[in-house]
Amino acid sequence: MIEKMWLYPPLAFARLGPSPDPCENYRYGPNDLNPRGTGKTVALPAPSLVVDATDGTLTERPPQGNRVRFKDEHGFRPICPFFEVHGSWVIDGVRGDGPITTEVLDAFDLTPADVQWKVEVANLKAHHCTRAEDDRIDATVEVAGNQHQKRPLEGRSPQTAARPLVPPGRQVPLGSVQIPQPSGAFPGLRLRFTPAAGLVYGPTNLRQRTTRYPLPAEQLFLSPNSRWCEFRTTVSDPRTEPGGLYAGASDEDGGTSFGLVDDVCDGLVTVTVGELTARARIVVTPPDFAPDRRPFTSLADGLADRVKRAEVRDPAYVSGNPQLTALEVRDLFERALEAMDSVNVDAQNQRATSENIGNAQGEGSSVAEARARTFPTPVPLAGITLALTERGRRKHRRFSALEVLEDLIREQPNFIERFVRPPAAEDPWYDRRMPVAVRGSDAFPMHLTRRQYDLLVAWARSVRATVQEGS
Repeated sequence: MIEKMWLYPPLAFARLGPSPDPCENYRYGPNDLNPRGTGKTVALPAPSLVVDATDGTLTERPPQGNRVRFKDEHGFRPICPFFEVHGSWVIDGVRGDGPITTEVLDAFDLTPADVQWKVEVANLKAHHCTRAEDDRIDATVEVAGNQHQKRPLEGRSPQTAARPLVPPGRQVPLGSVQIPQPSGAFPGLRLRFTPAAGLVYGPTNLRQRTTRYPLPAEQLFLSPNSRWCEFRTTVSDPRTEPGGLYAGASDEDGGTSFGLVDDVCDGLVTVTVGELTARARIVVTPPDFAPDRRPFTSLADGLADRVKRAEVRDPAYVSGNPQLTALEVRDLFERALEAMDSVNVDAQNQRATSENIGNAQGEGSSVAEARARTFPTPVPLAGITLALTERGRRKHRRFSALEVLEDLIREQPNFIERFVRPPAAEDPWYDRRMPVAVRGSDAFPMHLTRRQYDLLVAWARSVRATVQEGS
């Protein structure tokens, strides 16, 4: 019997794109961080799976050249993740685990028709702001494992809505799903999710309300009578922090929502085989304009902070795994370099300085002291437009060499405490600590996760442990 079942991956990200051709598969290679390197993460082409749009036939396509194509003549190529069914079972007394294939189904007198899929996605941005059920946009598709045609995800307002954002008879395309047909070469059970094109939709009277968003007529069908079209934020409303999260929010626009909705969504993928059910999550994101730049704090870091935070506070974590810890620290500083390469630090520093001044004026403290917290305007460098950004990149390039960083820690015992911002609740002041002038999603200065920061402190302490006092 099949004892357990799960979907792999348990969480996947799709990326919007109008191109009919999905982005080719690729893997990250060694970082190009040598002295004359680019400082970028290297994306290496890999074989891609191609699903026939009509019958779901699955074939493998080798890499097309030595470069990954993120765009074509149609625009961005969407990223369309697969979800594979995995499990553990016992067949004729022999235990096995891995992808559940048609051979495994045959052993239990099952067929792909006995595999039931359900995909539920929603765009809840308007609902999040208005908290009105009528402003929900949901889509659901149910499909059996032997049905291989592409199925659209049609986003609609609830049928019981009194003031529906999406009028009856209309729908916001939220992508599609398809079940590839198992074969001898690819016997596994899969579902492919394809996101939408990346379009924006508005109410029928948008052109009377504003000329700033010239959308095509076919994208103007939302109801101007919806609560979303009359939503106004209030001061420090946590639903709209940081500010400017919806069209119409600025004082210039009057502060009332223009009623625009995009085709981003997220939701659940569920598969059922007999009495077993497995779920995974799908998240749709905008195109990433820096695919060779990794963030210094990733989703994985956030999840590790929730379930593995305590481990780095145990002295044995660093002392028992010195090489592993060093590699984790080096990876963090490599990602910090990559993030620095995608940020205009000069512009961010100006914004941070303005926010500090605004905070000081609001509480009646010294504006000069608030201004002095951030970096002053740097002396221009010859041939360099963004002097502060360039200085930061040069320093971070040195930090990515672990030996240099270790020597720095030995020479300056309090380096981490002085130059890396610790996680702090609602600290409104920007300063010169890393990450410099970057704003978090909570509208406060961004910081590392607690686990990342505690790991850095513990690692720095271990580096200093072998240093003779006074040397």
